[in-house]
Amino acid sequence: MKYIKLIIISVVFLSVLVTGISLLFPSKVIASRAIEVNTNADNIAYFTSDFSHWNQWMSDWKENKVIIENNTAHIGTQTVRFLNKTATKVNYEWIATGQKPYLVTFEWTLLKDSTYVIHWSFEQNVKWYPWEKFQTLLNDKLLGAKMEIELQHLREAINSK
Repeated sequence: MKYIKLIIISVVFLSVLVTGISLLFPSKVIASRAIEVNTNADNIAYFTSDFSHWNQWMSDWKENKVIIENNTAHIGTQTVRFLNKTATKVNYEWIATGQKPYLVTFEWTLLKDSTYVIHWSFEQNVKWYPWEKFQTLLNDKLLGAKMEIELQHLREAINSK
């Protein structure tokens, strides 16, 4: 009986401790990367705001079958849905199986002459659950490295156009 009490108290204490630590993490997590490109705004919009051009710079789109229906693309276990577009920004909802949806934004800003900064971000809002909060710790590491590679591909595609 003594050991059962000890186990129960330990489990409750550890649960409260893990939950308390997870509450220190933000509920809104943003992974973002940026790159400079010598081009014009129309070329950036051409590659970022139309799914039919993503296969020219997105690795996953080159390697996997992509099904495009209206404003939504399905690739493997992921769904990307177009939300809106302005003259300098385009937004998507990116849903990966087993995760909360991401708000994905491509934004381009004129830096000087014909040099633009393309800013790509993944924004995710999670609840207070410890497993969701701890999952967000991996976002910047996993998404960030992939985003850097894809932005290099985007620059190459823009420069080759």
